[in-house]
Amino acid sequence: MKQTRRTAQVGQSIRDALVEVLRRDLKDLSLGLVSINSVDVSPDLHFARVFITGFKEEEAIAAVEQLQQRKGRIRSMLGQRIHLRYTPELDFRYDETAMRASRIESILQQVIPKETNDDDNTTANDDEPES
Repeated sequence: MKQTRRTAQVGQSIRDALVEVLRRDLKDLSLGLVSINSVDVSPDLHFARVFITGFKEEEAIAAVEQLQQRKGRIRSMLGQRIHLRYTPELDFRYDETAMRASRIESILQQVIPKETNDDDNTTANDDEPES
């Protein structure tokens, strides 16, 4: 979704309000250690995509499924916390960014050989006169 200053501000306020709703109002959900990374809001402010991540991928995906099932109730509670003319429709998604970044990092470590610091230290010490 196209990001403007207004949609970024609304997304941040929705994110903050959702954190409070999940923390205080929804006691029946067992979300585990998940967090809301970001909220992307459509330009007309009628639709919001909420990105969820967690330490364990399976736990975060299960949390996203629970949130998707209760998104009507969550939207109602969200409408009580934020002051917008229209409370946006919510779409909860698992954010794969962290998983992709760690996979790319592991591939890069396999491809690029590590340089040892011992080689750097010996060349630096050869230039210095001994006392």
